Amino acid sequence: MNRIMTDLKNLCFSCMNDTGGSEICPHCGNSGIPESISYLALIPGTMLAERYYIGKCTRANSEGFTYIAFDTQTDDRCTVREFFPAELAERKSDGITVAVKTDADALFADCRASFGELWNKLMRLRGLTALVSVYDLFSANLTSYAVYHDIESLTLRDYLLDNGQGYISWDQARILFMPVLSTLGTLHTSGVIHRNLNPSSFFFSEDGKLKITDYVIPQAASSYGELDSVLTDGYAPIELYREDDPVGSWTDIYSFAAVIYRTLIGTTPIPAPVRAQNDQMMIPAKFAEILPPHIINAIINGMQIDPTDRTRNAEQLRSNLSASPRAVSASAHVFPHSDNAPVQPARPGAANVRTPIVTQPREPEKPKNESKSGGQLNYEQFQKQEKNRKTLKAILVAVIVTLFIGVALIVSALFGMNGGSHGGSDATTQSENTVVVQSFLGRQYNDVVKENEVTGNFIIKKVEQSNDAVPSGQIIGQDIPANSSVAKGTTITFTVSGGPQVFPVPDVSGQTYEQALATLSAKGLKCESAKKYNDGTHPANTVAETVPPAGQGVKSGDKVTIVVYSDPQAAETDAILTPDVPSSLNGENTTVSDILSIFR
Repeated sequence: MNRIMTDLKNLCFSCMNDTGGSEICPHCGNSGIPESISYLALIPGTMLAERYYIGKCTRANSEGFTYIAFDTQTDDRCTVREFFPAELAERKSDGITVAVKTDADALFADCRASFGELWNKLMRLRGLTALVSVYDLFSANLTSYAVYHDIESLTLRDYLLDNGQGYISWDQARILFMPVLSTLGTLHTSGVIHRNLNPSSFFFSEDGKLKITDYVIPQAASSYGELDSVLTDGYAPIELYREDDPVGSWTDIYSFAAVIYRTLIGTTPIPAPVRAQNDQMMIPAKFAEILPPHIINAIINGMQIDPTDRTRNAEQLRSNLSASPRAVSASAHVFPHSDNAPVQPARPGAANVRTPIVTQPREPEKPKNESKSGGQLNYEQFQKQEKNRKTLKAILVAVIVTLFIGVALIVSALFGMNGGSHGGSDATTQSENTVVVQSFLGRQYNDVVKENEVTGNFIIKKVEQSNDAVPSGQIIGQDIPANSSVAKGTTITFTVSGGPQVFPVPDVSGQTYEQALATLSAKGLKCESAKKYNDGTHPANTVAETVPPAGQGVKSGDKVTIVVYSDPQAAETDAILTPDVPSSLNGENTTVSDILSIFR
């Protein structure tokens, strides 16, 4: 039995905290209904299983949606994950129930089974330090849902972007990552492979510890999967880009090592397909001087392109990260700490393994935000950052972006912070291998793909999405934010408006006018009414037909005339006699005036 103590009307849809009746949430500063990530996501205010009150959609991928929610039984916030593969399903007219697309039943069932298996395993493993606390799995609305206590607020990606310098020291990172490695090892032994570890798949819990989220089912975890791939360039290993390569613990190890690289160095690693062509992984001299050699070796071994050369499991990576600088694991590649070209030591069983290149040395810089508590991250600071995020960004974003880009370009020109040599030269700079992403929002997709600067720097992927407010062909989203610096050859996905969604006019014949009006209005159609002569064989006020007729394609906002039978007992003047409507009037713009014109 539900025991609702919190007034649901006072909940903020953005954070699901009690606003106390205030129009502006005192916790997150938002108001009203937040903008939806996707038109297919559940509307805030939806109730699931007569228990979970849905708020903002926080994540979306080809597998489904994640929502911040409120559990009316526990009177507490929670997170709900909904299985909803947009390739295979759509929403019914109620906006909640899932309808499987034609000929997709078998694949939908298979993917749904994988979803249930994954989250069942996570629920059984509940209690691990870095694991979300899954406590409910249920089926409803012809799909599946998983619920966990943890609220996904400040991600590792957001923290690194907001901390002023884009990276943290190893002393800080060690405290964060070592417990996660223990959890990751347990997941692997239990048969759970994450498949999508990246800075956005880690978030800070209320005690300041990192937790893993954003799990992906196998069908969406590779570029050859049954669903649109969920791959994060720079963090996805080469086997996820290939059709038949096996996936295992070593897959997550590559991604985890790449996350450590990003955390300690401040730049996204070069995507695996680019590295596979000519693998020269760059380590900026500043960090080569600061970071212990065994840490660099642990990262490099964890990010080997060839899985057979790569660190195989979490225990081995943990051991490599824990080794002292003078007692590096025998499996590690000794990283030369000098200005000279690196020397590749031999390692049994390792073939064609490359060490990183150290760019021109410079004076090491002490981290500006070094914690005074031995590297321990203060969660109160994280929490404060999260609550004030929008305010701070509104004030400082222009300054921060300008400074960051300026510094990045200067460092790139002077020292070549990242990249790989593709022309046989050892001297490679960031500017030769990276590009700053511009904003493409609002531009025509067909114009953008004709530009050499775009086609020459990116692999372009298009995702079309119906949009009632944006003309067809206009770019409404890009998966890489503007002003981001990424490696050339990175895949950029454009979400392109397909214009208003066309759907058939529902068949409402035989319904009452009120029923038909509700059905058609729910589709976003503008309804008008007309009457048709009734010889007494039809119930009064029931629908005879619609104009346009049932089955004809219309868009949200189009007009539809509901033609109902008149009351046979009414005076003749009370009825509008409508003969059969000529085909010329069956267009989507037909109105009552058009119908009446045939009597003039």
